[in-house]
Amino acid sequence: MVVFKKNKGFNITHVNARKRKQNKKNFDSFFLQLIWIIPGLFFIGVFVFFSLYMVIKNGTNGSPRPIYEWYLSAWNFKAILTDQTFLIALKNSLLYVVVTVPIGLVISILCAKALSSILNKRIFSFVQGVFFLPYVTSAMAVAMAFSFIFSSSSGGVFNQFMGLFGIDSVAWLKDSRYAIFTVFIFGIWKTLPFQIVMLTSAFIRINKQYYAAASIDGMSKWKQFWRITMPQLTPMIVYLTTLALIASFKVLPLGLFGNEAEAEKVNAQTIIFWIYERTTGSSTNAISYPKAGAASLFLMFIILAVTVVNRFITKKLAVRYK
Repeated sequence: MVVFKKNKGFNITHVNARKRKQNKKNFDSFFLQLIWIIPGLFFIGVFVFFSLYMVIKNGTNGSPRPIYEWYLSAWNFKAILTDQTFLIALKNSLLYVVVTVPIGLVISILCAKALSSILNKRIFSFVQGVFFLPYVTSAMAVAMAFSFIFSSSSGGVFNQFMGLFGIDSVAWLKDSRYAIFTVFIFGIWKTLPFQIVMLTSAFIRINKQYYAAASIDGMSKWKQFWRITMPQLTPMIVYLTTLALIASFKVLPLGLFGNEAEAEKVNAQTIIFWIYERTTGSSTNAISYPKAGAASLFLMFIILAVTVVNRFITKKLAVRYK
């Protein structure tokens, strides 16, 4: 007679108890993590998804309706596309993108190249901090400083500077011929710090052996820049271009003019400025959430299209410089 001894190492009851203990531990861990992320989920749900729902609802409804009613209509889009002030704002925003993005990148590349050539670490850190300071400064404070620099009176800083050369004062923010260019200068100056710091780090990461080998082969500095530096900077330039394009469509020069009515007088309003005035109201513009929602959706489609095109170009450049 064969007697099988009981395998003490195998106990189904013990295994099931261990699994239940592990499952309880996993559940407790998940519940604890859920408690930590609930505030974030609530914030995203209210201020992102619910806000997006309200924008889409207001923009596509033909007239104001209760929050639970939704009637699809293109009336608001027709209304904003026949509004002369919105068309001027759209033109200014597109012009702002075309002017400020390339000029800002060119200036940033030149400044970053000069900054990366500084060998003394203390001087480099100091100059880098000076360049980055405007980026961490409040946009409203920067705009107010610009409104003082480009003041229309003869006491304005820029007008005083031009007076040294015998040039008459210019009403920078009061004249429709110059107001939008003041917005351009403000936008370029505001975006330079971040771009310069990012490009400086990209310059520093380039392997110096590439330049040494090119110099031995007799390659000029100009050719080194285009055949070594630019291909190495391309990923960073594409990244900064994407950010600059999106930020340019969202520019709000509130500190320069105070309200859209002043900007409209000189044809310097932007899309975000136009939307802002329709959600807050002013002495010249009544609150209109449907028009503001339609304009927001219109802007979202523009940014989405620009992002898709930029992604396509990025993939092409990645294949080329791989």
